[in-house]
Amino acid sequence: MNDNVIQFPKPSDHGLTAQLKNLQFQLSENYQQVMENYMLSRSLELESQTLQKQYDEILMQYAGIIGHENIPVGYMEYSTHVVEKREDEGIEMKPAQEDEQLVELQKRVHETMDELATYLQGKMEDELQ
Repeated sequence: MNDNVIQFPKPSDHGLTAQLKNLQFQLSENYQQVMENYMLSRSLELESQTLQKQYDEILMQYAGIIGHENIPVGYMEYSTHVVEKREDEGIEMKPAQEDEQLVELQKRVHETMDELATYLQGKMEDELQ
């Protein structure tokens, strides 16, 4: 009875399966790096905000000692404060006013990126299982 069974040849995928698996691995690695780089950039951003506050506080202390008008221009390069020239009182440094629309937009971008990182991390864990 086995002599009557005709074996059909298996179709060749011409190595496409291997290519797909290789590309899946590469994509998985790339997405993992994207997520890690996002998390690193977010960490650096938070650290920079802390350093910025510290810099501005120290600069204001320095300005109090030597006078606002005597601050070297190079020190102002990293400051978020603005210099205001007043007719009656000379020069004064003060914190810049925040652009509320920009702050809200940055907040939404951070939320979206955090959500995306969480999503990608979940996808990565699903693929590894």
